[in-house]
Amino acid sequence: MAVITMRTFSIGDYVVFATMLAVSTFIGLYFAIRDRRKKNTEEYLLAGRSMSPFPVAFSLSVSFMSAVTVLGTPVEVYRFGTMYAWLMIGMLIALTVTAEVFIPVFYNMGLTTVYEYLEKRFNRAVRLTATFLFMVQTILYGGIVIYAPSLALSSVTGFNLWLSVVSTGAVCILYSCLGGLKGVIWTDALQAVVMLVGFISILIQGSLKLGGFANAWNLSKMGGRIDFANFDPDPRVRHSVWSLTVGGSVFVAGLYAVNQSQVQRYLSCRSAKDAKIAALLNWFGLVFLNGLAIMTGIVLYAYYQDCDPLTTGQVKIRDALLPVMVLEIFKDNPGMPGVFLSSIFSGSLSTVSTAITALASVTVHDFLKPMFPWSEKTYAYISMGLVIFYGLLLILFAYLASKLGAILQAAISILGLLGGPLVGLFTIGVLFPFVNSIGALCGVVFGIAMNVWVFVGSKSYPPPAKFANALPLSCAVSSNLVANSSQAMTTTTAFGQSINTTTVSPVLATTRPPVADLYAMSYMYYSAFGFCFVVLVGVIVSLATGGYKTRKEVDPKLIYRFFDHWLFKWIPEKVRRILWCGVDHDILKPQNADQIFHVEGEVNPQFQEDKL
Repeated sequence: MAVITMRTFSIGDYVVFATMLAVSTFIGLYFAIRDRRKKNTEEYLLAGRSMSPFPVAFSLSVSFMSAVTVLGTPVEVYRFGTMYAWLMIGMLIALTVTAEVFIPVFYNMGLTTVYEYLEKRFNRAVRLTATFLFMVQTILYGGIVIYAPSLALSSVTGFNLWLSVVSTGAVCILYSCLGGLKGVIWTDALQAVVMLVGFISILIQGSLKLGGFANAWNLSKMGGRIDFANFDPDPRVRHSVWSLTVGGSVFVAGLYAVNQSQVQRYLSCRSAKDAKIAALLNWFGLVFLNGLAIMTGIVLYAYYQDCDPLTTGQVKIRDALLPVMVLEIFKDNPGMPGVFLSSIFSGSLSTVSTAITALASVTVHDFLKPMFPWSEKTYAYISMGLVIFYGLLLILFAYLASKLGAILQAAISILGLLGGPLVGLFTIGVLFPFVNSIGALCGVVFGIAMNVWVFVGSKSYPPPAKFANALPLSCAVSSNLVANSSQAMTTTTAFGQSINTTTVSPVLATTRPPVADLYAMSYMYYSAFGFCFVVLVGVIVSLATGGYKTRKEVDPKLIYRFFDHWLFKWIPEKVRRILWCGVDHDILKPQNADQIFHVEGEVNPQFQEDKL
């Protein structure tokens, strides 16, 4: 059995890491000084709606790629193979729908938070329900994002756990508070480059150690890790083409179409056209970063193909595998592990800064502004204070994660099931003018309840091991032990990052009731499952409570004319007008999205008059 020598970071590595933190702080300080006279919430929380699509696209990409994902995606390939790559097609579908359907509606209304739409379309109760769910989800998850990678690093490198937790939180608070959303977006762009350099460095050095990437590919192929052709339609299969494209598209839509953390970035763009470009450019960034992470997983498997450190017990935490390999392959290159360390914490910084600015935004605009008629300058200072408050709160939840890890992970897992139902809520608002507030509330409650029911059921009756597609590892005491041991499944939360949530263990077929097959559905279908129930229940309840009679009263700018898209121009115009369901879209002139919202570079007052 090969023995892994546990190594630590050198002074040079810490210097590289400190430099990244210092530059991130400097960016926030730069924008604080440059925009010091622009004290209003529009400038602070939406960057004055002046951002170009390129830095926004970078920011969208890295806020998806948290540190948990940077560490977890390579291990996903190491353990289950490359089927995960099909999620990138699901991303493309979701981002295309986001750009074509949701962004035009949200941007042209001049929103500050995405949940404002729900009040205009339904009522305040629906808005506050969605806002509350977002805030609880984000606060809980933020603590995990800070704590989990810090724990993985400290377990194998000696990197001080609480130094990393506090430094991550403090730097996030500093540059987010000073620079506002503009500082966050440009810092995210820097962090995207750092993550890129980190992955490329590992790939180059790891490939050199293995005789080239082609050899690493061949070794992984012999180990069964290279697989892109699982077309099994069974919804119980953990990762198949269908679960990752169909289920994955709804899952990713929950992150990019209706989540304030991302919508806030679209709204910071100069026009709806720029926002759409940013969303689509973001896909290329996601493909590039996820592609590099998957390739890193191939190198990781090839490096440990002869003796798996998890099986031998030399590494206790799965997400610590990559740091162990990095320290090993760069043992003669001081400073290079520091680049990797910086790339990990770039993922944490981008996700946490995204979270605290979004939390500050919804607190101000969804809770405070409707009640207190204070000045914009006052609210700008309140926003800065809220950024500090939420940053400290996330550090507190990181501490709680260290004490109540299992409980918090269960809470995060359940809250991660909210993405699909929230996509369903916004979808019935945007596409179905006859859906009313009663149907919307009933739909989202029922959708969440169904998701939680299936999730809890999956804990009582774990999916049979054959559906997990967990691949064999070397150095096992016995092959039967590996096959029959409980394997932690990697599920994905509402922000796209991976945590261990689902346990696969053998359960005798005679003890499994028929409903256990429903519980065994792939976690990638959870979002789509909840989405379908929201739409179904929302439509039925609305029709039963008079929604069709009041459909003509809906403001046409709140509805997207789905069948007027150029893809459906072949449908006769008379038929398309019938599909408007009585909503008078002719009053919205002009039709060009940028013209609707902008008049000579200014916000069209027609879309601002009822803004809170």
